[in-house]
Amino acid sequence: MAPHGKELSEDLKRRIVVLHEDGQGYKKIANILKLSCSTVAKIIQRFKRAGSTQNRPRVGRPKKLSARAQRHIQMLSLKDRHRSAVSIAAEIEEVGGQPASAQTIRHTLHQTGLHGCHPRRKPLLKWSQACVAAIR
Repeated sequence: MAPHGKELSEDLKRRIVVLHEDGQGYKKIANILKLSCSTVAKIIQRFKRAGSTQNRPRVGRPKKLSARAQRHIQMLSLKDRHRSAVSIAAEIEEVGGQPASAQTIRHTLHQTGLHGCHPRRKPLLKWSQACVAAIR
């Protein structure tokens, strides 16, 4: 199950383990450090099972683009809001040497808060021009 709050610092986890090794119970440790009893229990159980309180490495696919490439994509899009993802991908590959699909570019822009931009559909004639044309 995924963690629901902020991760505890390594120092705090070490303090929990030291207090437990000194003979303190879960409830007493939780009251001393102002944590929930279940948090204290999970830290101690992890220490007993793994011998360490460090977090395990996260799972998942590594990022395709570096943070620098993501900023470059964002800058290119902000310079020209009507630029296509395909043209941005071509420039990223040309400049940075990193091949990236148009979908990767769209995903990166979406993460930074930039979404697709289409010009507003406008009527070809203004209302007054349409009225003049209808009279004729």
